[in-house]
Parts: sequence; structure tokens; C-alpha cells
Amino acid sequence: MTEGLENPFRLDGKVVVVTGAARGIGRSVAQIFSAAGARIVAADILAEAAAETAALVSAAGGEAVGIGADISDEASVKAMFDQAEASFGGTDILVHSAAIFPKYALLDMTVEQWDKIHAVNMRGSFLTVREALRRMIAAQKGGAIVAVSSVSGERAVVFHNAAYNASKAGLTNLTRTSALEAGKHGIRVNAVLPGGTATEGAKEATADMRSRGLEIGGPITIPGRVPLGMMGQPEDIAHACLFLASPAARAITGQALAVDGGFLVS
Repeated sequence: MTEGLENPFRLDGKVVVVTGAARGIGRSVAQIFSAAGARIVAADILAEAAAETAALVSAAGGEAVGIGADISDEASVKAMFDQAEASFGGTDILVHSAAIFPKYALLDMTVEQWDKIHAVNMRGSFLTVREALRRMIAAQKGGAIVAVSSVSGERAVVFHNAAYNASKAGLTNLTRTSALEAGKHGIRVNAVLPGGTATEGAKEATADMRSRGLEIGGPITIPGRVPLGMMGQPEDIAHACLFLASPAARAITGQALAVDGGFLVS
């Protein structure tokens, strides 16, 4: 057996920065990665909820700090990685889960609404991935980045999602480009593409649409379009992230793994 692969899904001693860690997928990532032995920096613009995530990890026997971070702001992103260095000595793994997804009818969307979504989902992803790569390259220890993108970047999944779809298509391609450029430094960059996933944010987005009189529909709502007939849970996405971040995926980079119950093949 290749050295170091006796327990290929373990992350013992690794420092993992998790964006969007306040709830949903990000919180599940923090908990599941901690159970695999990692030390966690739980970051979110919702600072109190990020601290709650860190407290949950600590209560379960893990090591974690929770911090506030606005990924659309360059200084805040740098401060997030500075905190990882101050608390645990650096960053070995980034799981970038932070995003926003308000839904607007395409013909009624304002420039301000479009720009706000892309400020977080696209500029924020660029800032976060770039800074992670800079720190990992400087440390000369390799590393792994997993971006939580979306099947919405591959297909139009539901109505009123033009800005989000475009931002996630950009994130998936940013992942591929980053993998190409970071490989020589021993850094792997991959993406997980969730399909319909039961998170607090998804429920809030649906409620917001209904309050504004927008219909809820689209290809993924059609009977039979999800072959497994299920909606994903946050832990389903977190487990896929764990695989891609772990030594089990040491030969995988530049890939986009759909966790969508089969939607993309239907």
C-alpha cells in the first residue's frame, strides 16, 4: 500500500478553512471534517452563527474557531486566512461553501441585484481561492481546495435563477483553471455540484419567492427528473467534499462532482 493511504479519508492535524460555515452545507462540512481529525476555522458573514458552529465542533471533541468574514471584501478574506495562521499555523485545506442565491425574474432583475449576487458568488470566490492558493504556495506543503458550486452552473434547474446560474458556471470554471495552474505546487482544486439540497437557505429563498408572487418550478421539479427520487441533505455534500479533500482523492484535480441524485443525467 502507498505510504500515507492506510486511512485515506482521515485529515488528522490538517487545518481546514470553511466559508459559509454558519449553517447548512458549511456547518456539516465543519462537523464532518472535524470528525475526520481536522482543525476547523469556521468562517461566515454571520459571525455569531459561525461561532456556534465552532462551539458544536468543540463540544464534540474537535478543535475549532469561529470568525466573521465577508468574502466579497478583500481585506476580510485576508484577515480570515491570517486568523487560520494565528490559531493553527496555516491553511492546508479550503472548503469554499459561502454563496447567496436570491431569485429574481430575469426581465425584472436590476443591475444592483445582479451585482450583489456576483460580488459574493464570483468576486468572493476569486478572492477566497486566490488567497488560499497564495498561502498554500508560500507554505510549500501542497494542499486541497474544494469549491461548493452547483448543478445550476451546468443546467437551468429552476426558474428565476439567472444570476446565480451564471455565478456558479463561473465558479466551476474557476475551479478548473485554478487546478491547472496550481498542480505544479502539489495543490488540488475540485468542485462539488449539489443538486436540490434541504438547507435553511434554500427554504428561505423559496419563502422569499412566494412572498413576491413568483412561481416555484423548473426542470428539477418535474416528476422523474431526479432518478434517485430524493433531495440531498447537507451531509451528502459534506461527505463528497471530504472525499475530494482527503488523500483518497490524491490523483484527482480539476473535476466537478455532481451530488444531485442523478439530475444531470436525466
